[in-house]
Amino acid sequence: MALPNSHFQDFPIEFKEINPEDFPFFQVDEKTIIEPDNRGYIDKQLQSNIKLGDKNTVVINAAVGQGKTYSIIEIAKRYYLDRSQEYLVFIASPFVSLVEQYCNDIVCEQIPKEKIYRYESIGQESISYIDKKIHIITVNGLLGNPGEDAFINSQAKRKYLNDLAKHCNDKNKKVVFIYDEIHDAIHNFKEEFIFNLWKWKSVIHKNFIISATFNEASKIVIEYLAELTDKKIQIIESKRNRIPKNQSALYLHYNPAKYFRHDNEQIRAVVEDVLERGKQVDILSYSKNLADDIVNPKNDGIGRELYKYYTKIQNCTSDLNSNQRIGKLDVANRFSKTDCNVGTNFKTGVSITKSNHAFIIIMPQRGEGMPFKNLNGIFSNGIISVIQALARQRKKGGEIHIILPPPESFDYLTLPFNDELKLEFAKFYEIIKDHSVTKELVKYIPLNNQNEILKEFYEEEYKGNLLNEIEEVENSERNNLVRLIFPEFKLFQLDYGEDYLANNFKFFGKDLSAYITYCAITNQFINCNLKGVTYKPIIVFKENKIQKRLQHFYKMYMDADTYQMLYRNNSDLGFYFEFRNNLFKNYRLKLNVNDDKYDTIKEYKNRNFEVQLIGFIQRILYPNYSFSASSRGFRDYEFSRKDYFLFSIAHAERLDLDEFTSDEYTSKRINAFRTLNYFRNKMIQGIQTSSSLTRGDYRYVFATPPSGFVNEHEKIRFESMIDYFVTQDRLTKNNIFEFKQRFKPTHTFKQKVKSFYTKLIEDFFETENYKKSTPPRRVVKVINSIHELPNQEEVLDFVSPADILFSDEYLEYNSYEIVDGKLIHTPI
Repeated sequence: MALPNSHFQDFPIEFKEINPEDFPFFQVDEKTIIEPDNRGYIDKQLQSNIKLGDKNTVVINAAVGQGKTYSIIEIAKRYYLDRSQEYLVFIASPFVSLVEQYCNDIVCEQIPKEKIYRYESIGQESISYIDKKIHIITVNGLLGNPGEDAFINSQAKRKYLNDLAKHCNDKNKKVVFIYDEIHDAIHNFKEEFIFNLWKWKSVIHKNFIISATFNEASKIVIEYLAELTDKKIQIIESKRNRIPKNQSALYLHYNPAKYFRHDNEQIRAVVEDVLERGKQVDILSYSKNLADDIVNPKNDGIGRELYKYYTKIQNCTSDLNSNQRIGKLDVANRFSKTDCNVGTNFKTGVSITKSNHAFIIIMPQRGEGMPFKNLNGIFSNGIISVIQALARQRKKGGEIHIILPPPESFDYLTLPFNDELKLEFAKFYEIIKDHSVTKELVKYIPLNNQNEILKEFYEEEYKGNLLNEIEEVENSERNNLVRLIFPEFKLFQLDYGEDYLANNFKFFGKDLSAYITYCAITNQFINCNLKGVTYKPIIVFKENKIQKRLQHFYKMYMDADTYQMLYRNNSDLGFYFEFRNNLFKNYRLKLNVNDDKYDTIKEYKNRNFEVQLIGFIQRILYPNYSFSASSRGFRDYEFSRKDYFLFSIAHAERLDLDEFTSDEYTSKRINAFRTLNYFRNKMIQGIQTSSSLTRGDYRYVFATPPSGFVNEHEKIRFESMIDYFVTQDRLTKNNIFEFKQRFKPTHTFKQKVKSFYTKLIEDFFETENYKKSTPPRRVVKVINSIHELPNQEEVLDFVSPADILFSDEYLEYNSYEIVDGKLIHTPI
């Protein structure tokens, strides 16, 4: 498949800007734009624009991979070495797991370890903190956020902060706060916690607020912090430049499975491939359950592939809340720089620097969302989490493989580029998208429109729904009653803004696959570049175990409960085609003939697979029918032409033909099976009886059609039926059930009647050959039993029309072209 990103090599990278006009009540310098050097780093330009002596809040908006962490260490080092003023520097991280990393990095910059105090040491009386110049702490610790399971920060933490604040005030020390990865710490900046920062009001000198992925909520955090630095703000923003030599190769693997598990063939195949090519592997999973499922079965699925190459797999997951102190409790689950990691807790904050590395990211599968809250695991906060996850890989020449569901249909007219580029975008997107009908298209929305969107929702719905009640409360006498003030817009923005966007707008997180696909096509990811795509995973079937594999596919890939709910009210034919087309449209099917041979299963080309598929649908929809019930062990069995004809006759006879006068296809189908039954009954009525000394009484029909079996006035009806089964019936015309070979255009009418007569005997009777002992001594077919029509309520109805019209060319895609300078939709 031709990749479309070649058309977007110079397309600008969009990111969330921070601008002076975002802070109308603050003193904001003109924004400084800096450009990375030829290696992609910003430190030199950044340091030249930082004035250590100025009291203000510095906002550093820089892309992933531009050396922000190194710059943070350099800033701390500059204050440590400054002799004009004694400073106390706090580096505030969103995670305990990063504290050790910062400590090691600072020591590497020739800052003595004995001058550094680490968050994990709080409460250990043997380790002093008053004499330390650099403190590495967590944001929640700094703000006094006790987490989910406590009401107040521990006494040791409170004493630590109070002692330091008093010491700085008494000794006239100035305090510098460096907040790294602020996007991951925003939940700490609740109104009641902000008061903890005011203990530093008299000694605070500077705030540094750093991120590659700012959002609307972060602007409120900036305001809270800048208020402590006399409302002075400096904004430094780096240009987003692609440096191809620094980029990893990005591969998108679209997987339509309803559930991702350790035995998902495509994920296993991706893992197997990178391992066989000698790559070091880490797997970031959207959910803890999936990560555990991958790691625990060592002899099956993905885990089996991993344990072929690794003796240890690091399970990087934790049940603990992100606010809690996991430093000492959860060391075993931290990211390992040497082992293979599978888990959830290295989406951000970790730099993967392994050589020859493949980073596999498993996104949430389709259907994980709910009407008011998505269940996307570590990606529930939306698109920021995607950008941060991709940025974990830092080594040049690596690979990033994303497993993701097909995205929903896109409204191409909303795309922010010309129609020629929209066409290139659409041609690719139409191939990989989910072709299910969707009520709402994905629409491109500029990132910098988020504030406007939130404001509109807040004013018109969130607050707008309660204007009368708010006014009544404000005008009421409420002396000595608990405070009742409706939250202002900025607090709504801080507490709920990101969740609202991620849960209500497909482009901002409700359909993460659509966002990832858009960014991959338009080269929005700085650290990686699209190199390959797979969009039809392989499903492997084994000879004589097709039923068992279909059951697994139905349960794990199609979600049996949901599938029944969505399609069971459709006709049986509709259910069959929906299932069948999903199977062939979204997957590449292989048949494992033996250990070394895999044959591709093509539509209507593998008779055994097709009849097993029909039999499977019979078992799913009518489990109590005789051979359905006998297959509960998922053993393969033969769904024969006899079954197909008998089932269809039973339903054709019950249908009212007058209801289908406007449906020519269904009318022909009903008539064809009724005609088939007409001649079946004619043969039954023509059964003769005889007796012999050896057999006694017996019933028989002639082995060849008697004269006039199809008489002159029946000829048109006969020819119409034969034509239908030869040219229109999907299963007989495609030789799934052998029929049409004996009815070639070169065959005479007499030959056709003879062939048809033979098939009637084969399909509707149990017979044996017998040569009569009385003249004329001819071979006849002794009738041992007649195959009766089944109960129509127990068997597949392949006669009633499907609610949706399925053509033989079901795998069609929408087409787009430029007409008169405009992109238009041209359905095939």
